[in-house]
Amino acid sequence: MVEANLKIIAELKDFLDKFSENQELRKSVTSKESDFSRNRKLPFKRLVSMIINMPKRSLNVELQEFFDHIEKGSYGCTKGAFCSQRRKLNPSFFQMWNQCLVDNFYQQYGDQVKRWRGFRVQAVDGSTVYLPNKGEIVEYFGTRDNQYASTPMGRMMQIQDVLNDITVWGDIFPIADGEQSIMADQVERLSCDSLTIFDRGYPGFGLMYMMLHHMETPRHFVIRCKVGFNNEVKRFLCSGEESQIIYLSPHEKSINMLKKYGYKVIRSTSIKIRMVKITLPTGDPEVLLTNLYDEKLYSVADLYYLYGLRWKIETTYDKQKNQQQIEQFSGHKVICIQQDYAAALFTANLRSLIEKQCEPHLQKINTNRKHPCQINQNISWASLKHNIVKLFLE
Repeated sequence: MVEANLKIIAELKDFLDKFSENQELRKSVTSKESDFSRNRKLPFKRLVSMIINMPKRSLNVELQEFFDHIEKGSYGCTKGAFCSQRRKLNPSFFQMWNQCLVDNFYQQYGDQVKRWRGFRVQAVDGSTVYLPNKGEIVEYFGTRDNQYASTPMGRMMQIQDVLNDITVWGDIFPIADGEQSIMADQVERLSCDSLTIFDRGYPGFGLMYMMLHHMETPRHFVIRCKVGFNNEVKRFLCSGEESQIIYLSPHEKSINMLKKYGYKVIRSTSIKIRMVKITLPTGDPEVLLTNLYDEKLYSVADLYYLYGLRWKIETTYDKQKNQQQIEQFSGHKVICIQQDYAAALFTANLRSLIEKQCEPHLQKINTNRKHPCQINQNISWASLKHNIVKLFLE
C-alpha cells in the first residue's frame, strides 16, 4: 500500500505542477487567461495548497501559519489579497484533482481494491449543509424555512465507494435541487463494474431506466422503496414470496423526464425489475428493487447484506461534518463555498489513502487483543494540517 500511495501522490503532484506551469491548462480553471501569470506571494500552487490545508479559524491566523510553514519567518499576504486571488480559481480544479486521485487509486491498488463478487460497491446519498447567512449565498443556494427563521442551506450529493472509503464524486447544489434529478445527471459516473445502493428517496422508473440502458451497458443497483411505492409492491408485500420479477411501465412524468435526456419512452415501454422482501430486526418489512435477477447467485440474504453497507455513506457524512468540520467555510462567496467543499473531498480521500497504510499494522497488533485498536480519527485529521502543504510544495 505504501508503494501504491507514493505513486498516487507523485501523480497528484505532477497534476498540480502541470496546471501551475502550463498556461493552456491553467486557463481552463481560471477566470481569465492572465490569472496567476505574475509571480506573487500566492501563485497557483500556494493558493491551492492553502485551500486544501483546511482553514477553519481566522483567515489572518491561517495565512500567517501557512507562510510560517512554507517559508520560516517570512511575512505572508493579507486576508484581502487571499480573497481576491482565490476568486480567480474555478472550483472545478479540485473536482478534477479528486478525479485524478480516484482514478489512480483504482489503477495503483489493483487487486487490493476491495470488491463484492467483482463489483465496486457504491452508495449514493445526499445531505444538507448549513451555509453562512450572506446575500450572495442565500440567493444562489436558497433557504430552509421553519416557524422561527429562514436558514441558508445547500445540498451535498456524493457517490461513496463504501468498501474502500473513497468518495468517487461529490458536489454541492442549491437546496431546491432534488436528489433524483441530480443523480440522473450523474449516471455516467457509475462505472461498468459498479453496484450502486440507494435509499428510499430514489426509486423511480426514470432513474432505473437510465441505469439499465446507459450506453448499452447496464449499471447494477439495489434501491430500497417505500412499502406503498406502487400496486405491484403492495401486492408483493401481501404475498408469501421473498423474491419476484415484475415489469414496470412509466407514468407521464417519467416519460417527460427521460425525454430531456434523449430517451424515447412510451407508456407501453417496460423494464425488468426484481423485488426482494426483507424483514428487519424490528419485524417491519423492507422492499428492495434490483437488476440482480439471479436468485441463486444473489440470495435474499446477500441483498440484505448489500443494503446494510449503505450505512457507511451516512458515517462518511458524520465524519465530514463533525471531524472534518466541512460546514466551517473560509469565505462568504459562492465560489468560496464550492472551493472549500471540493477541496474537502480531495483532502478526505487523501487521508483515507494514508490510513490504508496502517491496516496491516493494525491487523498485526490486534491479533491477540480482546479489544482491537483503531485509528483515532481526530488525531488523523489534525495530523494532516500543514503536513498536506509540505506534501505538495516540498
